[in-house]
Amino acid sequence: MLAEPTMLLVHSPLLTSATWNALRPHLKAAGWRVAVPDLHPLIEAPSFHAAVCAAAAASVAPGTPTVIVGHSRAGPYLPGITDAIGTDRLDVVFLDARLPHPGQSWVGSLPPERATRLREIAVSNRLPTWDTWFPADSLDDLLPDPGQRRQVLHGLPELPWNVVSEVLPAPGLSWNSARHIYLQLSAAYQSTAQQAEECGYLVRRVDADHLAMVTQPTMVTELLLSALRA
Repeated sequence: MLAEPTMLLVHSPLLTSATWNALRPHLKAAGWRVAVPDLHPLIEAPSFHAAVCAAAAASVAPGTPTVIVGHSRAGPYLPGITDAIGTDRLDVVFLDARLPHPGQSWVGSLPPERATRLREIAVSNRLPTWDTWFPADSLDDLLPDPGQRRQVLHGLPELPWNVVSEVLPAPGLSWNSARHIYLQLSAAYQSTAQQAEECGYLVRRVDADHLAMVTQPTMVTELLLSALRA
């Protein structure tokens, strides 16, 4: 008897697992077991990458058909998670997410001006919470519903610089054999989606916003399941 298929939702280290709260019931209604590891307690680990991979793998029963979905800054951790799970029945979905950068750190993968900006805003070797990186009205536009905005922005972490400077390892065999999908939600990730397409990923695009799984969960569910059927 096959194990129940699992949708493993990995949030950005800059956000919290609350970013998946609106999407989870839609996926469950579609017949998926949904697993959402909480990355927040892991930020003080000696290796954030290793801790994330272990926590994600522990959320999935061995041999279970699994779809790994990573949002935003979770993208670079998806190869390691894929290899940690280690089954040959894997789909990996980048949801408006950064692509892997093996052999580089988060800050090392950025254009020089953006890397400089991160260093400038760091205080005592920590990044301030993500919501302080932008003008307040831009977050109001991104999350116009006050309840959704409070839920998404509550408890955001101040990431240690070790998370930003950790060099990520090269992917292994499970990553290379998985199917890779890229779902572009916002215009900011247009060039990233193009890079994914050039790498052979299956790419789907919608005109939405970076947090559409919060603001438009029905649409994101349909987009995700449609891409998996392709």
